[in-house]
Amino acid sequence: IDEATQVPSGGRFKCGNMSKDSHYGSIVAGPQTSPRSTMASLKVVASVALLGAAVVLAVLIAGPSTSSLTMGTALMGTWTKQHGIGIDKEPYSAPMNLWMYWGPMTNKRFTDSGEHVRHVFKMGNIAGGEWRDPKFLHSLKGGLFNKLSSLCCTAMLFPPLEWDFLVVNPQQIIGQNIRAYVANGNTMIFTGGIISLEFINRYFYYQLEPADGNLDPGPFLRLPRFQGMTQEQHKVITDGTPSTEPAPKTLPQVGIEVTSVKKESLPSGTSVVYTSPYNSAVFLIKFCEAENPMNDPAAPLPPVKVLPRDCPIVAAEGRPCSCGNICYLGYDWRDAYPSRWDYALKSMVDVCSMVPPENANPSLLRQLAVVPEQSAEVMEKEEEETQANIEEKIKGPVEEAAAKEEEKERQADEGEKKEEVKETAAKEEEQEDIKEEVAKEVKAEMAAKEGEGEQGEEDKKAAAPVALSGKAKCVDCEGLEGFDEEEGCGPLCKLENLVGKLKA
Repeated sequence: IDEATQVPSGGRFKCGNMSKDSHYGSIVAGPQTSPRSTMASLKVVASVALLGAAVVLAVLIAGPSTSSLTMGTALMGTWTKQHGIGIDKEPYSAPMNLWMYWGPMTNKRFTDSGEHVRHVFKMGNIAGGEWRDPKFLHSLKGGLFNKLSSLCCTAMLFPPLEWDFLVVNPQQIIGQNIRAYVANGNTMIFTGGIISLEFINRYFYYQLEPADGNLDPGPFLRLPRFQGMTQEQHKVITDGTPSTEPAPKTLPQVGIEVTSVKKESLPSGTSVVYTSPYNSAVFLIKFCEAENPMNDPAAPLPPVKVLPRDCPIVAAEGRPCSCGNICYLGYDWRDAYPSRWDYALKSMVDVCSMVPPENANPSLLRQLAVVPEQSAEVMEKEEEETQANIEEKIKGPVEEAAAKEEEKERQADEGEKKEEVKETAAKEEEQEDIKEEVAKEVKAEMAAKEGEGEQGEEDKKAAAPVALSGKAKCVDCEGLEGFDEEEGCGPLCKLENLVGKLKA
């Protein structure tokens, strides 16, 4: 085909009024084309044809590898990160140190306040027809809360208290544990309602008062600055976190479900977050305790409440404060639909979960640090060592007391022996005196008889009854009667008989 004339070589046809010759490139009517331009055109056509063939060949070669790569990518899976409002944030998850009270005071039905608060933080797994989670606290009276009250750096979230109220003596061990939990660098976060306010007043010795008529029409505005909070806490509320939005600038009154508190009844150390002209719907109270100044190691006393402004004075006395937070949000979460209160709750949980700066003291942190549990063998060995130390300490005083008792008994025995010796000596002296008196009487009688030897037997017989009658009148000679009435016994014989009776 002739590119210039579009006429088949060796043929002839008529196009319009033009006739074309059958010779290559010749034109009977029209302009003439030179052979040089025709060769250039052929070169261009050949170049285009070669380029097209190369492209087709490249497609055929690369086609299988591209399809296999696409298939491999599809099998591995791909994910394209979405961008836009509300999408660039990380998925929210509750703080690691967050616990939730899930006890008899919480309304745990699937459509009520406790379930709504639980759903905000996605805590728990359904099992046995109920929600269960290792960080659910079921009682304030059990051993788990007793242990948590002695540790640091956790947060306890209380859904609205609706079903029950804990009634115990605030001065007893349970009330002390509630205050110790907060004072040890932990936080209690209460959601709205009159019962929550009564719980705070009873166990923390405050006098919080609800708004007049228990109704504040709102709205509640977020303050630009929060007195008493750290810079990190301030940023969480105003700027948010990687997983949470900033706290809403206003919060509404939802019907009558928001219980606000009079600002004039808030204690010293309170940080107001959301407020109306006269009331506050969201606030944070810093609660501190220190060692009792009347404490005695022999009779330890529970710690006492201290105002945060007095902590430097108390620390100068050698009794450093230990503080925690009490947070309150007035909404009761009875509405099943999400609201701005959910975002405010997340922000307040993040803020209140932070440890107060008063508890940044290394010595306090060491005291409040979680101690790993020891094995039973180690605990048993420590108990044995402790018991042995106690026995050694007690052994010394006991032995001293026993030695003193033995000394007293020995002295008492010696005294008794001395008394017995004295009594025996006194008796012997009495016997000797009696012997001497009897001997004197016998000698006198013998002398009288010798002087009367010249008299007759009748006189002797008359004298004998007189002597006998005299002897019969002896009163102190018990057991000696009749010793001189024996016949045929002279004075010496009578004396021997007398001595024998005295010895008997």
